[in-house]
Amino acid sequence: SYETIGGLFREITEQTVELSITEKIWGLIREIVSAIADFFSTDFDELLTNIINENKQLKAMMGVVQQLQLVA
Repeated sequence: SYETIGGLFREITEQTVELSITEKIWGLIREIVSAIADFFSTDFDELLTNIINENKQLKAMMGVVQQLQLVA
């Protein structure tokens, strides 16, 4: 199908904004988990993995983040 340059630019811009917001949210989540890991003197990666695996909603969100990273 035919799409104008403006349409393509708008689509790419929307995807970039969406990815930027997702990256900011992910960064905040990582900072919070890092602070919790430091507080409990535990490994960051292990704690994050356990949190994601035990929470179906977070697991689904991680899937979305990974899909968005593949698109970018």
